[in-house]
Amino acid sequence: MEQAKRLLRELAETNNAMQSNEIFSLADEQGISKRTLENAKKELGVRAKRINNTWYWELNKIRQ
Repeated sequence: MEQAKRLLRELAETNNAMQSNEIFSLADEQGISKRTLENAKKELGVRAKRINNTWYWELNKIRQ
C-alpha cells in the first residue's frame, strides 16, 4: 500500500490529473495491483472524473 501511495504522490508532483489507465499501467510495471492502487487512491482522497468516456484521476487534491 505504501508503494502505491508513493507512486500517486510522485505522479502528483508533475500532473494535476492523469488518465486512470495510464496510472494502472505504471502501477502494474511496479508490481502494484489494481485493488491496492484503488485502496491507496481512496486513502489519499484522490477523486475520479469521467470526461468523454475516459476516466481521469485528479492528483492535485491528494491528502498528505
